Amino acid sequence: MVAVRTKFAKLLLLIASGGLLLVVFIIDIIQRSVDIEIGWITVVRHVLVLIAFALFYFFLESLWGREQSPAKKLGFALVLALVVGVGTVLLSLVTTNNFDIKNYLVIPLDFETVLWANIYGVVIGCTMVLMLLLIRDIIFSKRRKSTRRNFLILLILALITALSTLFSRPLESSIVTSVLLGVTIFTMIFNSFRLSWIVYLSKREKVLSIMYALLLFGIFISYDVFITQRSTIGQALTFYSAPLQSFISTVSVFATIYFGMTFVSTLFHLPTAEAFDRKISEVSSLHNLGRLVTQVFDFNELVDSVTTMTLQVCEAKSTWLEIIKKPSSTIGIRGTGGDRTRTEFETVARKNISFEETEAIMTANGESIRRLVLESCKPVIIDDVGSDKRTQHLKEFSDRINSMVIVPLLSHDTVIGILYAVKKIAYGFDREDVDLISAFADQATIAIENSRLIEKSIERERLMREMVVAQEMQRKLLPQQLPHLKEIEIEALSTPAFEVGGDYYDFIMLDDHRLGILVGDVSGKGVSAAFYMAEMKGIFQSLSRIYPTPKQFLIKAHDALVGSIDKRWFISIIYAILDLQTGVMTLARAGHCPMVFVSNGKAQYIKPTGLALGMGTNQFFAETLVEDQVKFSQGDFVVFYTDGLTEAHPKNGEEFGYDHLLHVVRQRNHLSAVEIRDAIILAIDQHMNHESPEDDLTILVLKWLKHTN
Repeated sequence: MVAVRTKFAKLLLLIASGGLLLVVFIIDIIQRSVDIEIGWITVVRHVLVLIAFALFYFFLESLWGREQSPAKKLGFALVLALVVGVGTVLLSLVTTNNFDIKNYLVIPLDFETVLWANIYGVVIGCTMVLMLLLIRDIIFSKRRKSTRRNFLILLILALITALSTLFSRPLESSIVTSVLLGVTIFTMIFNSFRLSWIVYLSKREKVLSIMYALLLFGIFISYDVFITQRSTIGQALTFYSAPLQSFISTVSVFATIYFGMTFVSTLFHLPTAEAFDRKISEVSSLHNLGRLVTQVFDFNELVDSVTTMTLQVCEAKSTWLEIIKKPSSTIGIRGTGGDRTRTEFETVARKNISFEETEAIMTANGESIRRLVLESCKPVIIDDVGSDKRTQHLKEFSDRINSMVIVPLLSHDTVIGILYAVKKIAYGFDREDVDLISAFADQATIAIENSRLIEKSIERERLMREMVVAQEMQRKLLPQQLPHLKEIEIEALSTPAFEVGGDYYDFIMLDDHRLGILVGDVSGKGVSAAFYMAEMKGIFQSLSRIYPTPKQFLIKAHDALVGSIDKRWFISIIYAILDLQTGVMTLARAGHCPMVFVSNGKAQYIKPTGLALGMGTNQFFAETLVEDQVKFSQGDFVVFYTDGLTEAHPKNGEEFGYDHLLHVVRQRNHLSAVEIRDAIILAIDQHMNHESPEDDLTILVLKWLKHTN
């Protein structure tokens, strides 16, 4: 709805402007037909003309776009001035304009002259309004705070000068008008010094602007001549509207002055155009390289962009970039000199030079070229490759290389690569080139380091995802449901220190009245421990039903593991078999933490001897393994756990310890298994000052509910 209203308002401005101009034409026809002379009608007619062109100005302003550069606006102004100027001159040659001069008045002698005078006034007036907008936009380029104010002063003076002709005869001289015109011309000159936009033009745009401004200067000199009151076209404009003719002359003079100043100023700026273009190219290249640093993570694209920008901005013949693949501990560290014998270089990008050529250059005692940078960690410039002592060995390449810049890529004072740029001419690089290439090298270093960090981050993320999968798989290795038996109550909890761990517990019904309970701990933590934990589950599930006693099972489990487990690893296991009919638990302990047995409020450790699985020979393991038994009464309970519980300690603090565990579980017969488990966990958390444990932690509480004799 708003857009429709805006379009309607624009159309209304155009219609109103055209309507007023039509009214003026009708007034002219009536005055020519009827020989009457009423002063106020003439004044009203001039006012209508000025209002019509003011409306046309606002119509153009509503459609105006300012996104084009000053050079393009100059081109548009040239086309407009040329087309209207040539068209007007041709019309003046093929038409007859008969005017009579009486009492400082311009009087048309026929209707055809009235028609052409109106056409000249409308066309040239609209052209000057449009030209004024174009010049205004050019002046407003790179504007300052006072630019708009100064231009408005000029515009107001031009309008006042035009209005000052309302109450005098068209060809009659007026001191007021002359004074106002002089002041207006002064403000024209003042505004014509607003040419700072020329500095920011490229060389091509400066050349075009010189041609455009020169042609416009010549065209508007012609305008100044053709629209004077003595010329035929000037007489037509004076008859049509003396104020309009004054305004058109003022704009034409302003355009002449401004385009003349533009020509001269652009001509003086032309010698510095190449330097400015280069600075623009440098800034643009640094901007693009900065964008690459933050947005592009492909290593090949990064190094290719670095060499391409170096080649373009410094106008080098060839560039190439080397990356150190395997830096030593001292290579390229400032002040060390480096150890070149342990360094591998890889050419990762090159422009306008083949791999064979770079290899030939670097093998021709090329280490000395690298040494220049590696020892100083600073850019090196070779003005004349053939005469410089440092590069005399490269004389055979004089047809391709006569000057060279070598810049290190530094990361934390360590060289990670070298950027080369060469030219066919001697003394081809200056200090600005070196500074620019060094800036590229710095940005390239950041980009390369970011790219490597991103790769590491992606790899780390991939490993984390795999660890999450491994964690989920390990969680599934633990019992998904605890046994639900009327004789006992069981609660368990296992928490790895890292994503995965080596703690393990499991249950198995050996027959209708015997329950096997196993708790284990693989030495160490992390993925390796988790693999051995998974292997232990397989052994437990497959052998526990075959070998009916804890000792027999552990001996066979040791036999199965000892051939596959790494000598640096072992698995501690406690395995118990509970007879649900008699309440007797038989257990064996293979190097594991002793079981806590709590009966009638008295807590004790049950710790039969035995080595951990994977330690010792099969015979020695079997000889040292001992079974033990406990008998449950109603309310008795046992606690199985791993060493992550008793060894838990805060930073620089004491371990939780076995005595503390006994203290926690003592006098807990009245609690349920889950309450006992939670009491132990709460005690550990308080002891740890709410810090995370450093080791895997597993707790299993089994409480006897059945009344036994």
